[in-house]
Amino acid sequence: MIHAIKDKVKRPVIQQIIFMSLKWTGSIVLFIMLTWSCYYDSQEFLYPKLNVTCDTSNVTFALSVKPILEQYCYSCHSNLNAAAFGGNTKLEDYQDVKLKADNGHLYGVIDHLPGYSAMPKGGAKLDDCSIAMIKKWIDSGSPNN
Repeated sequence: MIHAIKDKVKRPVIQQIIFMSLKWTGSIVLFIMLTWSCYYDSQEFLYPKLNVTCDTSNVTFALSVKPILEQYCYSCHSNLNAAAFGGNTKLEDYQDVKLKADNGHLYGVIDHLPGYSAMPKGGAKLDDCSIAMIKKWIDSGSPNN
């Protein structure tokens, strides 16, 4: 009988100890989950830029600018697609590109400057090197080279 009374007295104390340890463990786990799961995803953090230099010393229309336009712009601004998708802005021929370069529109849209519709529409901004190459070509007078 005495043994049965001891079990009744000890059981709530043991249960309280277990409950308290679970409470603290749960609180610690919850704290860790909340603090470690909240972080800011930034493109620069997730995809750091490599130490790659951008060579703008010999920028030409044919070898530098046109390949950038082909890759990022022709899906909407080729001669074939411009009327349907590109607001009738063509960037396939040199003369069309020079016109947009000389009036500042080309640089404004690719560098997402205020007052210009950011391009490529619905896509990521061109990388800094591509923008620098186009800017260098424009600053040198947009030659047909």
